[in-house]
Amino acid sequence: MYQGKVLPKLPIKLMLLMAGAILLAACSDNKINRTNYNYIDIGMHYTQVQHHLGEPTWCDDPNRPTECRWGTDDKHIHIIFVARRVVDKRSRGIE
Repeated sequence: MYQGKVLPKLPIKLMLLMAGAILLAACSDNKINRTNYNYIDIGMHYTQVQHHLGEPTWCDDPNRPTECRWGTDDKHIHIIFVARRVVDKRSRGIE
């Protein structure tokens, strides 16, 4: 039988917060992959891209975006729009 010190129990709110942060991190990357990158075509409308990839992590202008990024600095899909249509796309760190 183990007779060492028992770790103090974490408050439930803290445990839920930690679990939520882990889930958020896991969910945010699941759409940033080569398959989804290849799905994005030149000429595709911003709303189609947003529907497929979700809300962008960053846009230069949320009301009339010309550049948006989905993901993190190390792993992302970066898309350039003109008149809300894809004109260029780049990726970093996706397989």
